[in-house]
Amino acid sequence: MTILAINVEFKISGKTDKWCDSYDNILDMARANGINIDAECEAGICGTCKIRMLSGQVEMEVQDGLDDEDLEQNMILPCVAVPLSDLVLEA
Repeated sequence: MTILAINVEFKISGKTDKWCDSYDNILDMARANGINIDAECEAGICGTCKIRMLSGQVEMEVQDGLDDEDLEQNMILPCVAVPLSDLVLEA
């Protein structure tokens, strides 16, 4: 079985990186790449870190910090999100 590399692009920052298991979540990946995303609870509850996903798919264990409008606008919580496919994020 071949595991394809997942690329995560941070559109505003102009940075792209390959996802690896050393990251716990997308917030960790952003920080490792020098991208500052405000975060408070880091548990998916407060919604402080929410950012827009322009394309791709993520898995989030918790999404309490998002309301229906956020979900309609493709907002994700990078503190609890991991990519399932190549991603383009507005950050």
